Amino acid sequence: MQSSPLVSIITVVRNDAERLLYSLSGVAQFKGACTELIVVDGNSTDDTLSVIQSNRHVIDTYISEPDKGIYDAMNKGISLSTGKYLLFLNAGDELLADVESLVAAIPDSPVIIYGKANMFAPDGRHLYVKGKPLKGINQFLKGMPLCHQAILYRRESMIDYDLRYTVYADRALTYHLLCAYGLSEARFVDCLLVNYIEGGFSNSFSDRVLQEEQNVFYRNVGKHHYILIKKVKALFKQHIKTPLRRMFGKRPRN
Repeated sequence: MQSSPLVSIITVVRNDAERLLYSLSGVAQFKGACTELIVVDGNSTDDTLSVIQSNRHVIDTYISEPDKGIYDAMNKGISLSTGKYLLFLNAGDELLADVESLVAAIPDSPVIIYGKANMFAPDGRHLYVKGKPLKGINQFLKGMPLCHQAILYRRESMIDYDLRYTVYADRALTYHLLCAYGLSEARFVDCLLVNYIEGGFSNSFSDRVLQEEQNVFYRNVGKHHYILIKKVKALFKQHIKTPLRRMFGKRPRN
């Protein structure tokens, strides 16, 4: 490993040995001499540490200690990283591209480099491909337009994930960076970077919790009116759009 790698892949995990092994196998296929892999384990009590030890030929740095949640673990990964760009690839995510060569092929140093992700259902069904050129920063006010695992962040511009969030810290961080540096500092690459399985971490929270956290995001970025906009849209869908679709024999869209 050279002293200054191009990419630091940060993988956080807790009690997920099987999915960690799956992710490590994917990284091993593409990991070059200028890529470092950092694993942050949340003091696992299953076979996760055994998987880490048996894959030290792929893992450059790891720690295992209690944390305050997934974003706290990611912040620890940031502090351990030395690469020019950071990629967050959690247990269960599969790397599909040589991100080291991808970064090396970009002549300038944008704040973020982002690509596409295959989005899968928990049962293995391919749902859709997420990720296309951003048209505006306000897309982040409507939802998360990119897959977090398909974004490379320039380390020198990186900030910590905000621990006030349980689910939306990645959306808030990406939005903050783009507001601070401008959309011109975001570079799209038309390439599939990861396979991502939906319905994991965020699905462990109720709709009410997710809604309130999104409202906190809107308040924190000074966009309070979006709380009302989202509420009106939800009521329209519930009381007008969905009943009309059912009336005319069309299945409601998710």
